Amino acid sequence: MTQDRKSTGKIIVKVLDSIISNILLILAALLFLLGFYALWDSQQVYAAASPSEYESYKPQAQQGKDPLETFTGFKQLQKRNPDVMGWINIYGTNVDYPVVQGHDNEKYINTDALGEYSATGALFLDSRNSKNFDDFNSIIYGHHVDSGVMFGHLSRFMDKKFFDSHKYGSIYYNGKQRGLEIFGVMEVDAYDGDIYNPGIRGDAQRMQYLSNILAHTAHKRDISVGPHDSIVLLSTCYLNATNGRHIVLAKITDKVHPNTFKKVNNDPFPYNVFGDSTFGRLLRNIPLWVWYFIIFILILIIVLLLIVLYRATQRKRARDKELADDKA
Repeated sequence: MTQDRKSTGKIIVKVLDSIISNILLILAALLFLLGFYALWDSQQVYAAASPSEYESYKPQAQQGKDPLETFTGFKQLQKRNPDVMGWINIYGTNVDYPVVQGHDNEKYINTDALGEYSATGALFLDSRNSKNFDDFNSIIYGHHVDSGVMFGHLSRFMDKKFFDSHKYGSIYYNGKQRGLEIFGVMEVDAYDGDIYNPGIRGDAQRMQYLSNILAHTAHKRDISVGPHDSIVLLSTCYLNATNGRHIVLAKITDKVHPNTFKKVNNDPFPYNVFGDSTFGRLLRNIPLWVWYFIIFILILIIVLLLIVLYRATQRKRARDKELADDKA
């Protein structure tokens, strides 16, 4: 009778152990797949915010024609979203996007330049600024995204070597391309009303404002800037400090310097692994969703193999324990 009770107890323990083990394995697999989905979803968000998604809208004049009549892609974007009023490109970075301006500074925090919801938002001009960039100081905001899209690369200007080698950009508005000369970068508080005060008027006030921002710079370049110039402040979050902001300072010029940097690779994984090589171009012929499906299947197979291996190990342990009990 005692032996039967022991056998029954062993069976119950085995069944419970098997049930608990399977439940834990299923939960682990689900958590793993959930994590994979989260990574995939984040990658999709970053991919949707890539400059390459807007490349067809970039204002580019057709050779031999009036530039004001040939920015067809940009005009299509403006028809889709009338808040689009310009384009900015900081050479050697991912900053190569349309610029929008809403009736306030809230709309485009979670709305892209196409007018659709997006966690990465858009690059937007302060609603208090003139869309013609005829203010002394214009402020453009954008999210700091870890993948480097939007204003994610602005923090790189805090590195002196990067700052020294990245001097120029361009800005398009009112049907004309203009140059940008980068002359400073700084870390400030988001609630610094002296800096986040667009459209400063009066020569004395402008020079005082300029003196104030230059006093905050971590790095600066000796460029002539006066009260009758137009400057742009590119503002994004500084993630290492509460309410911290990075601001890159640039002067608008009539001279547009050529972009001597190679195009930044904004392709999502796995396209970005092999770049512009022959094999890389071959990879791009396969749709992105197919790659993610293949990766998902491979990971699922690995998880199933781990489950099978774990269960086989458990069975071996159980057999070894039975043999040990029998010998005892």
